[in-house]
Amino acid sequence: MPVRLENCIKRYGETVAVDNVSFGLDYGECFALLGVSGAGKTTCFKCLTGVVKPDGGDVSINGFDITNGS
Repeated sequence: MPVRLENCIKRYGETVAVDNVSFGLDYGECFALLGVSGAGKTTCFKCLTGVVKPDGGDVSINGFDITNGS
């Protein structure tokens, strides 16, 4: 899959913003993340785009590993 989050975890101190999120997207797919305020949607996208580094799991786009830069 060109876009892949696998067991993504992000913490800010003691607060867990993203807890073990996994999904994959194929070319041409449209998707949305739904949830209440504070559910971690924005943080999930920040991990996906490389704005913040996840504390655990793997994030890749077209085979490029966002988590370690390879």
